[in-house]
Amino acid sequence: MLFVIMLILILFGMDIALAMGVSGLFYLIGLGIGDNAIPLTLIPQQLMEGANSFSLTAVPLFILAGEIMNRGGITLKLVGFAQSLVGHFRGGLAHTSVIVNMIMAGMSGSAVADCTATGSILIPAMKEAKYGSKFSAAIIAAASTIGPVIPPSIPMVLIGAIAGVSVGRLFIGGAIPGTIMGLSLMAYIWLISKRQSFPRDRRATIHEILISTRDALIPLGLPVVIIGSILTGAATPTEAAVVGVIYASAITMFIYRTVKWRDLVDIFLDASVVSASIMFLVSTGILFGWVATSEQLGLHLSNYLLNITTSPIGMLLIINLILLIMGCFLEGIPIILLMTPILYPIIRQIGIDPIHFGVVMTMNIMIGLLTPPIGLHLFITSAIAKVSIGDVATEVWPMIIALTIVLVLLTFFPPLVTWLPGILMR
Repeated sequence: MLFVIMLILILFGMDIALAMGVSGLFYLIGLGIGDNAIPLTLIPQQLMEGANSFSLTAVPLFILAGEIMNRGGITLKLVGFAQSLVGHFRGGLAHTSVIVNMIMAGMSGSAVADCTATGSILIPAMKEAKYGSKFSAAIIAAASTIGPVIPPSIPMVLIGAIAGVSVGRLFIGGAIPGTIMGLSLMAYIWLISKRQSFPRDRRATIHEILISTRDALIPLGLPVVIIGSILTGAATPTEAAVVGVIYASAITMFIYRTVKWRDLVDIFLDASVVSASIMFLVSTGILFGWVATSEQLGLHLSNYLLNITTSPIGMLLIINLILLIMGCFLEGIPIILLMTPILYPIIRQIGIDPIHFGVVMTMNIMIGLLTPPIGLHLFITSAIAKVSIGDVATEVWPMIIALTIVLVLLTFFPPLVTWLPGILMR
């Protein structure tokens, strides 16, 4: 009944954060009647407990750093840098879109932020270059899913906080998978470029490459500073997020001078609204999860899944299928909040590395951003490209297949995730 109430409220148009909170409230009020009465003061306690985490402080900080970089025009500099490197290939602007999103991934940790920032610049540019509106929207939608896989990553912060897993290790574990995601999309672009007669730019001169590199060099230092501070042990992921905000503020306000003091009010307001919506969702999700846990939903699901298979690979394949289906109907953060407490004990019981699980879960959620009817990236890019969501969904399917192949590869070869954290974070 807990899930039925939530789904009914969502179908009637209620925001998912409210739907989870209200369904949990109805459940607890029901328990408050009769002999099994429980104090309703548990509701505010659980809501506060959901947001009261030092690890979760990194979420608004990464959002703020990304907002500062986007407002400071950093995306344009990164586009110029990527285009000077790959623009001369057939389909150069499409390749540029993937490269830029891989670089942006090291700055904000948010797929939606990267999708909006890169889409607003590159979709109009690709349309003007005759790439076609549908393809332009689809490639940005797919490429921006790389954002939370390459560190830093807001979903990984949430998974780490809920499961009690090292966020730093999750960050480093996503580096190789995120790179493979980018290469798979570039391989797809290469395959269809000739058939679609995509244009190419002239090859940049050495002088032009050096100039674009100089312009992008300082912004490229942001992911180096964030990840470097974590790897060296100088900062926790949350403290590294603070360093990221300071670095982003310094280069946009004092070096490039593209952000003025008066702009900070709007920047902080926008970052606060996004952060508040996420943290409210986290709080109600924790309440919902607590209710589900009290009913031993995790134990029942665990017994059911373990009766099907005790093979780590087999279990991960089942989990992939569950998460991919959920991604068609729910956004990523609710999936993390609902499923992490349920699935984590299962994967620990059969010996699946929690870092491997966390990265695989993150990639499942990113693919969900592309699958209708709730694929958020489809809505964003279709609005920018001025085409229907159905057109973008049709065009993006080959890219979903490419990313799903990468997901299967990660499932069968855990060292693609676990090797780098094992080497760098002993």
